[in-house]
Amino acid sequence: MSRTAFGTGCLHFSFRTFFRGLLLALAAAPLFAQGYLTPLEVNKKVVFDFYRLVIEPRNTDLAEQFVAENFIEHSPRSQSGRANLMKMLKSLPPATESDVGPDLQEPPALIIAEGDLVTYIFKRTVVDPQDKSKSYERFSFDTYRVKDRKIVEHWDGASR
Repeated sequence: MSRTAFGTGCLHFSFRTFFRGLLLALAAAPLFAQGYLTPLEVNKKVVFDFYRLVIEPRNTDLAEQFVAENFIEHSPRSQSGRANLMKMLKSLPPATESDVGPDLQEPPALIIAEGDLVTYIFKRTVVDPQDKSKSYERFSFDTYRVKDRKIVEHWDGASR
């Protein structure tokens, strides 16, 4: 019988083989920590969860989890900083739905992501102000820059 890491018997591997396997598994762990998500998909998920858990339900308690403290706002209607974003959220009308589910209540028509940027394009049907009997489709966008799983910057098409 041969000697092994665990005594004698039919086990035919050594401590060296065991530790090599263990080191390989530990080295590969960060690769699998995100599951199947690529960095681009992680960024998209950060923005999705931000909308689902913070924006739609107006839950400012979770803003810290998704938005960097030094958040940069490029919209002329808002100020930079996570505290200012939370203040703006609190000023909005109450959430239409208090339940948070796996999907967005108002999903974007299109999601575009490249590098550290994620853009949501929303489509809304609105009443024509010149002829109340008609409506038209209106599009708006929000672009976010994500760094280290936090939203650090925002752009939109708002004007003063």
